[in-house]
Amino acid sequence: MLKFANLTLSQKRFVVTVLESNKQYKKDPQITLKECAAIYYTIRDQRTGAKGEKIGYPNWLFNKNKVERGVYQLPIPTDVELSAYAKELAEKNTPKVAKAKAKVVKLAKAKTVKVKAPATTAVAKEDKMEVSRLQKIVDESVEFNDDTEDFNAILRENGITV
Repeated sequence: MLKFANLTLSQKRFVVTVLESNKQYKKDPQITLKECAAIYYTIRDQRTGAKGEKIGYPNWLFNKNKVERGVYQLPIPTDVELSAYAKELAEKNTPKVAKAKAKVVKLAKAKTVKVKAPATTAVAKEDKMEVSRLQKIVDESVEFNDDTEDFNAILRENGITV
């Protein structure tokens, strides 16, 4: 037999609704299949839109709490269990507020990099070599004079019209 404390919230909701609709079940907790179905359908019809309390059909009751054919035992709550149910229902209906959590970032130790002293003599030799190579190219190139040579004239000589 199922006990009220072992039921889920929706199952508890059905039992409490049945007890509120008909007080006789507190004294005699046996209910027939027809009474159970009638109570379910009246509760379902009284529900208005999406705002009303939605209660499922009590198939769970028929499996475990069968007394005899067509008669079932309601798991009647005690006063303590009713107050616990009311608290549980209030907690479920209260919207939960997300708690802000600060992220903690662990800093890794900075790695120290040892740099070898640059070889200044090798760099100086490379600079001198590049300067000398560049100087050689400039010295070997043909001089160009803006006053004496006209680029457009050179193009015309080669058959290109601008």
